[in-house]
Amino acid sequence: MSIDSHYRSSGYRPIGLYADRLSTGLLWCLGGLGLCLPLFIIGFLIFGGLHVISWEFLSESPRGFPLGLSGGIWPAIQGSLALAGIALLLSVPVAVTGALYLAEYCQRPALITSVRLLHECLAGIPSMVYGLFGYFLLVIVLDLKVSLLSGGITLGLIMVPQIFIGAHEGLKAVESDYRDAALSLGVTRAYFVWRILLREAWHRILAITVLSSGHALGSAAPVLYTASVIQSRGGLDLGAPVMTLPTHLYYLVSEAISFEHAYGTALVLVIILLLVNFSAVFVNRIAKTRASERG
Repeated sequence: MSIDSHYRSSGYRPIGLYADRLSTGLLWCLGGLGLCLPLFIIGFLIFGGLHVISWEFLSESPRGFPLGLSGGIWPAIQGSLALAGIALLLSVPVAVTGALYLAEYCQRPALITSVRLLHECLAGIPSMVYGLFGYFLLVIVLDLKVSLLSGGITLGLIMVPQIFIGAHEGLKAVESDYRDAALSLGVTRAYFVWRILLREAWHRILAITVLSSGHALGSAAPVLYTASVIQSRGGLDLGAPVMTLPTHLYYLVSEAISFEHAYGTALVLVIILLLVNFSAVFVNRIAKTRASERG
């Protein structure tokens, strides 16, 4: 017999029972709001931008006067993916090896705590600060100019603390029995790390890497001063600026050029981000299923 039916049969209505019903209803309402809000945003973008999306919109450069009134967004898609790729190439080795050292080799608790705290603080810094730092260091001091390379390095700096924290948690989540068994058998630490530890933690590292790349892909502020340009004919050059989806969207809306194309650009960006995030969830679920089957 449930608590509710017990109180109903006895005719007793304590204040705690009404409070429980109120809190349950409130949680259901807030949960429904949290579910409906993203669906409403996506539906709003679909309603405003789906009719704009076509092969021409996805494969051609912006045209018209002012620029963006017609044509497509292919250079922006190309530039965004290239920036995310460069950021991944730079951030993943640094973040994963750093997390690996902290999780497996470092024996100083004070150093572990300090490094984790530092990366957690870096992960919370607004992306605009990274953009200004990248502009000062890369564009001005190192004279890399506003370019694909400068923007990729800036996005990589944003991704390093995020991947580092996720990779460290993933490595620490591996059961200690593997480590004890490997060391008791006399295998080297390097063998344990490369053949056992990373094999067990790779899906967690991959998931946070994909999520971090999606976050970088949708960021406008870091590349606004380091990599982006209003117009690009396509093609990629490390020393040349590129168009990006977030900055192109900002340009279309801020200059009131074409809200239809702005909705279409936003919808394409959201679709790419959803694909990135769903792929991370899918990979993580498959890895967990295989791990449970082995167990």
